[in-house]
Amino acid sequence: MPNSLDIQIVSHATPDLVESLLDDLSGVTARVSVLENVREVRPVRREGVSLERHADGHPRGFAANHNYLASRGRGALIAILNPDLKVATASWAPLLAAFDDPSVGVVAPRVHEPDGRLADNARQVLTPARLMRDRLWPHRRRSDYPDATRRCEPDWVAGMFLIVRRSLFDRLGGFDTRYRMYCEDMDLCVRAWLAGARVCCLPCEGVVHDARRASLRHPAHLRWHLASLARFWRSPGYRDFLRSRSRRAGAAAGAGRHG
Repeated sequence: MPNSLDIQIVSHATPDLVESLLDDLSGVTARVSVLENVREVRPVRREGVSLERHADGHPRGFAANHNYLASRGRGALIAILNPDLKVATASWAPLLAAFDDPSVGVVAPRVHEPDGRLADNARQVLTPARLMRDRLWPHRRRSDYPDATRRCEPDWVAGMFLIVRRSLFDRLGGFDTRYRMYCEDMDLCVRAWLAGARVCCLPCEGVVHDARRASLRHPAHLRWHLASLARFWRSPGYRDFLRSRSRRAGAAAGAGRHG
């Protein structure tokens, strides 16, 4: 079914990255909005792009920025993109077509890193035990969905590139602005599942993410990341989702035995 599309990008004094991404988006039929979250040395320059700035000049977090841009749009679908992406025009058609299924609420492509490795953007919910294991034994860390050639329905998809149905986004109240830069995407997807919407991640060869990985380099970002995880683990949605996931797994196993 035809879906009108709003594409949202937030720039953090990264006009070169944003303009490169806008070149990739030139063949996509969509309303494209760029929000300059900090004062730019050189503003983004592109015709046909809605350029937004906060009136008070104060930078916001990921959730607040994308909620603001979503409030300015009207498309049936909202695409949230990091500026450090390369996106082939051909990637869009299967992603948008996935919304022909009315049960689908969130869609993302499988993303690759610049060296060709699969990025870990389709994931199971992070638990304290999983975090401890990954930190203590990093060599054992593995992708939850390692087969990039198959469609999967993960617990959540990373906010570097996701598309969400506007009606669902509005019903959920958008991203939770109490998170600062981390876990907003995991929280949104968990709440989408609990609301009865499916989260899908599709095979895709045309999307590359050159990750900044700020939480590995800057102590402030690491603190924000840990604080967001603590908030998420204390949320009712986290506990409700784990129970819901267990019930779905049990039901699937029962159907398999009787199929």
